[in-house]
Amino acid sequence: MTHPPPDAGLPIASAASILQTPGFTTELHAAATATGKSPEQAQKYARKCLREIEATPRESWMKPVSKLARFIYTRSYEAELDINAEAVEELRELSRDKLLLFLWSHKSHMDSFVFLLSLYDNNFRPLPLVFAGINMNFLGFGAMARRVGAIFLRRSFQEDPIYKLVFRHYIDFLIRNRVPLTWSIEGTRSRTGKLSPPKLGILNWVLEACEREEMSDVLLVPVSIAFDRIAEIDDYVAIQQGKPKRKESLRWFLDYIFGMRQPNGKVYVRYARPLSPGDPVPQIRGMLGDEKDEDRNRVANLALEVCARIEQVTPIKSADVLTMVLLGANRRALTTAEIHRQASEIAALVVERDLPAASGFQLSHEEEVAAAILALKTSGLVEVYDKSDTPVHYIPAEKYLAAAYYRNTITHFFLAAALAELGLAACALDIELPDEDALRARVGELRELYRFEFFFKPPEQLLDEVSREAQLRYPGWDSGNHSIQKLLRELPPRFGHAILRSISESYLVLAVTLLDMDTQPVVDRKKFIGRLQAQGEQMLLRRTISCAASVSRDLLGSALRLADHRQLLAGVGTELPARREAFADQVVRALSAINLLQRSYDEAWFSKLSAGKISNLLGP
Repeated sequence: MTHPPPDAGLPIASAASILQTPGFTTELHAAATATGKSPEQAQKYARKCLREIEATPRESWMKPVSKLARFIYTRSYEAELDINAEAVEELRELSRDKLLLFLWSHKSHMDSFVFLLSLYDNNFRPLPLVFAGINMNFLGFGAMARRVGAIFLRRSFQEDPIYKLVFRHYIDFLIRNRVPLTWSIEGTRSRTGKLSPPKLGILNWVLEACEREEMSDVLLVPVSIAFDRIAEIDDYVAIQQGKPKRKESLRWFLDYIFGMRQPNGKVYVRYARPLSPGDPVPQIRGMLGDEKDEDRNRVANLALEVCARIEQVTPIKSADVLTMVLLGANRRALTTAEIHRQASEIAALVVERDLPAASGFQLSHEEEVAAAILALKTSGLVEVYDKSDTPVHYIPAEKYLAAAYYRNTITHFFLAAALAELGLAACALDIELPDEDALRARVGELRELYRFEFFFKPPEQLLDEVSREAQLRYPGWDSGNHSIQKLLRELPPRFGHAILRSISESYLVLAVTLLDMDTQPVVDRKKFIGRLQAQGEQMLLRRTISCAASVSRDLLGSALRLADHRQLLAGVGTELPARREAFADQVVRALSAINLLQRSYDEAWFSKLSAGKISNLLGP
């Protein structure tokens, strides 16, 4: 069903009127006094701030800019966006009575383009205004972006009371006039493939404005934006390796557009189930630390729920599954048949559990797996050695970070299964015949260790899900009649070693570096990340760790957040070394369990195969 598109522009007058309201002028006078500016200087600066911030959408710009956006993404992607259009229709109906705030995942510079196009092509009006970083307000792009609804924000303005005042009144103005808004819940593009921790700043500002304006009919709409392959993947790898990010400019923008020559498949836009700010949501699940302020805690819970719903609708793609399988082999090459056996198991789980899959996702037959491998080979992500009788496929060392990106986009779907495997392995190393209580205890410890890596479900719900996964994969494991290590060898693990190794190894890099520092505190965190990367590179060369993704800046940054939470960066007397040693012990225990999973996997897939061939050669 379609509707004639109404005016796509802002259905209100210019925001300049807010500078003349009595409330604003009174607050501006106080801000002027605080900053040492005269009333005239403050008013002039306030006008400058508003011009910098304000979006000025025009209906006449929508069509040509939509054509430009389509020209940009179709240089590498299929023309038709893959959208759950029925959800857009439902949102159109909701928008008649509700103010919609769209919060999307951020994977590419093209996200805002394709998100707005997904609404524009489906005649959703008015289009939401988009919060964007001031770095995108460069010559040749900024003016155009404003005309289609970009609100440009400085990266930081906490120390500028006049800018804050203008921004707050501008947001109030938009909410008062029921203008739909949109922004990235992550704040910046994910360079690892995982959904990054939500940024609460804009969400706080907007929800506070809704309260001030007594706007209760508000819905947060989670939106997943995904790509078969990412056009900027080489840039992301370079940044993860510590190279500087290229500054945005007109030259950069043109290079970006005309640099997209390789076919990268489809773009997927998925609208998840909306939620109201007043809806009950699960209590904070660790990703943002322990919030002590009640209002901030409420907003954090909302943001985490938005992220969880984004993850729940993100489509699973062939490249994601194949990279998980190949990375799980831990630098071993696999035949097509071996990849098929593992990938088809995961694909069967996707169907059985009704997980969201990309259109055309098929890995059930070996021919389908071979076609998907060929696509990865064409993109340079996978190489083949075909000089022997049976060709084998592998991810070259320089592509490990890129491959990890695609794997990470789907790890949340299999996290409970990964924790079940790792928890069982941890039990097997400590207890001869573990039981359900032992598994739950180990998984509880692992949940705390990985608290900043995933959007965990509430503890009891997570533990129940992990228990089910353990029984599904290893029925009767807790009967007292089985050796866990024997079970793992007979039925190899699928997810624990493949998902959690790189994270755990990044923690090991941190633990070793902190132990070497003894009582020395971490003072400059930016420099410390560089030190961690150097330590990680050395550990890779010495084979202390095996995964290149473990040395990525984002993973090490996440490890640093955990260290800060556990008070490992600074302390008094002997307390600091003791905490650091306890952390190192926990990381080593987790990696020992991962290594047990890896050995079980290797024995199941390679040792028996080799033994069988040798036996055939030797005869009876």
